[in-house]
Amino acid sequence: MTSAVVDASLCLLLVSAAALSVAIVERPAPESAVDADAEGRADAVAESLATTTAAVNYTLAPGARRATGTEVRFPRTGGPEFRRYDHGSVAGMLVDAAVANVTVDGRPLAHARDDYVRGVRNATRTATPSAGVRVVAVWRPYPGASLEGRVTVGPRPPADATVHAATLALPSGIRPTRTAAVDASGRGFDAVAAVVAERTVDGLFPPDDLRYALRADYPVSALARHRYRRAGRLLGADVDESVTTEGTRRANDGLATALAERVEGELRGEFDSPRAAARAVDASRVVVVVRTWQS
Repeated sequence: MTSAVVDASLCLLLVSAAALSVAIVERPAPESAVDADAEGRADAVAESLATTTAAVNYTLAPGARRATGTEVRFPRTGGPEFRRYDHGSVAGMLVDAAVANVTVDGRPLAHARDDYVRGVRNATRTATPSAGVRVVAVWRPYPGASLEGRVTVGPRPPADATVHAATLALPSGIRPTRTAAVDASGRGFDAVAAVVAERTVDGLFPPDDLRYALRADYPVSALARHRYRRAGRLLGADVDESVTTEGTRRANDGLATALAERVEGELRGEFDSPRAAARAVDASRVVVVVRTWQS
């Protein structure tokens, strides 16, 4: 099986540098030439991430070695069949890493991309200055969501530092949800939650790609089954019987139903109305924030 199938099955959602849009965080006008230089440094680092390309060699082996909480067996946990390669813009790979690094209540959905995330962090360090820079890539379907993906590179700025920031807004690969959520908001929080859950699950578990992956050779099929079953455990959905070569749609429906219950509760606690919640939904973007300061 090709690595593209593995990447699809494990939710490596690729974007190109041409698809990036750069939005600079608003901030007061600089008071001096030194401040102007410092401010421009954040913009320059963000632009560098969007235009610099890198290559990452990695292995899916951590996914097999750390596969816990399901009945999926991994008779081998290393070897050439686990090795993969990726090439692209550093910003694009930060997007992939953030989405691949999804957690539920802080617990990882899977570990198959751990080595990839490590490689992307190293590539980001190489593409940025050695000091006074912090890069954070975050995917979150709505404010306050317990489901999120995050990758952080670099130290926190000192408490007394003057910090400048620039933001890259990048497509996550998940279908836009805001318009559909707003259209559903007249039917209540539960309708908004259903839209968010369905599109999020289908983005993280593309049913056609997963059906192909479940038919693939080891370790692709085992990693795909484990990812489904692990998600079911974390979300409280019984998908074990659904995860067959023909059952990905049914498995996705089960995950979406369980996720919708969680989403509805979180939206009710965060927003005053279904429409306000719907307008805040943004599962289709990953936000990469670059912060710089004088070190």
